[in-house]
Amino acid sequence: MPDLLYHFTCRDGHKRIGRYNCVLMPQAAMWPYVWLTTEAVPDFEATGLTRLILRCDRTEFRYVVTDIGACKPWLGSPHREAIPADRLSVLEEYGDAEHWWIAPGPVRATWDRSWVREGADVTT
Repeated sequence: MPDLLYHFTCRDGHKRIGRYNCVLMPQAAMWPYVWLTTEAVPDFEATGLTRLILRCDRTEFRYVVTDIGACKPWLGSPHREAIPADRLSVLEEYGDAEHWWIAPGPVRATWDRSWVREGADVTT
């Protein structure tokens, strides 16, 4: 069990999550859970944070989750098992799923001000 988990997001996500008393919320329109990773500096392609589908830079801001009690590994989760095989193969095709974690509900997080990606506007 890791001590910390990380959530990466774009400028728009950062505006929704905020800078203080941060809560990561599932984005039900896409997935009914929050996506997290065990890697502080992941391979962004393997973590699914490329710009292939979405054009925003989802590596621009990093949040840290320290209370991981409600978080579960993606592998072996009932959420993963519920996804049809063809959709799951696309999702995990380039992925590093052993580092993926999910939270089925809101998760408290801290905005990591030390994380600055090239081109990030840290004033937002």
